[in-house]
Amino acid sequence: MKKILSALTLALLLTACGDDKPTAPAEPIATIPADARDYFNQMGVTDTGGSKGQVRRSDSNETVWFDSVRTTLTYLHLPETANQPLTAWVSAHDNPAQWLAINDAWLVQTADAPQLIGKDDYIPFTDQASAEKFADAHHGKVLRTGDISEADLQL
Repeated sequence: MKKILSALTLALLLTACGDDKPTAPAEPIATIPADARDYFNQMGVTDTGGSKGQVRRSDSNETVWFDSVRTTLTYLHLPETANQPLTAWVSAHDNPAQWLAINDAWLVQTADAPQLIGKDDYIPFTDQASAEKFADAHHGKVLRTGDISEADLQL
């Protein structure tokens, strides 16, 4: 009986040790590197206007860059990334040097938004009041990340 209890205790301790995979840092990279390329089109991230995105992959600690909020959201909805531990940020429209966790951002969708390759982008704000003011002025609607579906992204 002691052997069974010892083996069971050892198994429980080994199970409790957890996973040794690296975890993503909790902070975004503050400045976009000059050589940063958009994941999808390989254009320079800073070659286009509008808000940018970055995603940190927990498995490799790699930062993946995006030249728009739409492409950032698209990446997060891809089948190969949808269930991975990722941390994502977007640059605020009203303060591009400020990175917001994508799930905390207030996004405005409007036909008046800057365009990327013919598709409307989502414009991120730090707070709901600023997003609503912008949406009212530009005939848009305020959304949260969870409100945007694969169909909205045309996937």
